[in-house]
Amino acid sequence: MTARSLLQDAACTRVIALHLDALEADFELLDSEERARAVRFATPLLQRRFIAAHTALRCLLGWATAQPAQSLRIVADALGKPVLADVPDLHFSLSHCGGQALLALDRAPVGVDIEALIQRDTEVLARQILAPSELEHWRRAPLAHRVELLTETWTRKEAALKACGLGLRTDPASFEAAEGELELARGGRFVLRTLTAVPGHCAALAQTPPAQPLCLLRLLPGQQLQHGSLDAGSVA
Repeated sequence: MTARSLLQDAACTRVIALHLDALEADFELLDSEERARAVRFATPLLQRRFIAAHTALRCLLGWATAQPAQSLRIVADALGKPVLADVPDLHFSLSHCGGQALLALDRAPVGVDIEALIQRDTEVLARQILAPSELEHWRRAPLAHRVELLTETWTRKEAALKACGLGLRTDPASFEAAEGELELARGGRFVLRTLTAVPGHCAALAQTPPAQPLCLLRLLPGQQLQHGSLDAGSVA
């Protein structure tokens, strides 16, 4: 099975790594709402990365659905979560941080998140992000491990909240998010996985149980897909 045909394989959760600065940014491919969002970014670099992320999103969704990328109707559901209007059984989640992005595709609700390591105000943020038992565990951890531990936990929570569509309307400190099964009071059940990310970042995936096997792919310049890990960094 080719890498591109794997995008149509409903027997696995597909996670695609995107190095945005190496990918095409096609403003004309985006719809009117995406274009309006793109021009609101403060700098040309941020604008280009957003356009590249959504160019890749449309290309990959087009391959996965066998539909033209420009004709795809991406709309918000009742909770504000992006969905494909004409292909409701294909669920997707896009996350980007700086020049890195991840896209997850699944046959059931899914969430993915990538974040740069949290380096500032960690004590303040830990109190905002972590549940009481997580905060106690974090404070007992060696100082050298706290940044990664906090960021990993935050990505798992963000992935879960994206999967259920609640976002930050749910207090992240109101639930624990260890790897494995999670049941949110108003959001359903998910399986949380920590993903290997590029250096300086953490990433996580939330899958609807029963969790399917992962298929890891990378989008290369020239719209080429290859099998591989998510931590290979930039592409020359």
